[in-house]
Amino acid sequence: MSGQRQDYILRQIDLLRQFVKRVIQKRPDPELDEALLLALHLQEKLFPLPPAEFLQLELAEQIALVRRNESPAGGNARCVAYAALLAETARLYEHKGLPDFAAGARQMGLYAALSAVLDDPAQTEASLLARDLLAQLDVKTLHPPVIALLERVRDRLESA
Repeated sequence: MSGQRQDYILRQIDLLRQFVKRVIQKRPDPELDEALLLALHLQEKLFPLPPAEFLQLELAEQIALVRRNESPAGGNARCVAYAALLAETARLYEHKGLPDFAAGARQMGLYAALSAVLDDPAQTEASLLARDLLAQLDVKTLHPPVIALLERVRDRLESA
């Protein structure tokens, strides 16, 4: 992904983060739905597929798709952007009263962040995001692919 497009997506995620903060403080349902639509739109920007298709992919396939045609650093940046987007989406789902959707988004975000940590242990932003998402999840409910990846990078998270 070009640096310009990456910057655009990161700016949009930051705007989403601000939007989420405002929505959660006010709790207007139309804005909550609008924020969820924005999150979905940003996911579409990261993937070359419609949401109905990329959401059916296994986590590893989603990450491979996010990384496709990118340098290692660019792929990691996209993984971190995807993880941050999913973390914000989880906050929206939680606020909307959909805790299962929130947990699912957090697990997907954790997997994306862990993928970046696995590829580049010095990826501080990914490590912080992974630890934050992990703290919000019940470890007993993690799906096998997330557990497997977590086991591969656990020591890197603890030392970062």
